[in-house]
Amino acid sequence: MNLQEILSLVIIAIGFAVVYSAKLIVKKFQLAEKQKCVNASQMSEEEIQSYKLNKAVFNIKLMGLIISIPGLILFIISFR
Repeated sequence: MNLQEILSLVIIAIGFAVVYSAKLIVKKFQLAEKQKCVNASQMSEEEIQSYKLNKAVFNIKLMGLIISIPGLILFIISFR
């Protein structure tokens, strides 16, 4: 394996690790409390907390996907 292939696999692994541990990251850094809810007046307190947690987890998973995409592209290019 050359450097390009190893680098692509490392980037992919980092991105997928972020996606896999998204809920843990949200709880550790308390990211759910930093989220905003525009329809808070129409929801109960439990629904608001659930909404904020899901929104924060989604944002972290999206960031993990964005991290892994360059690795996937590099992987495809290197094995062409």
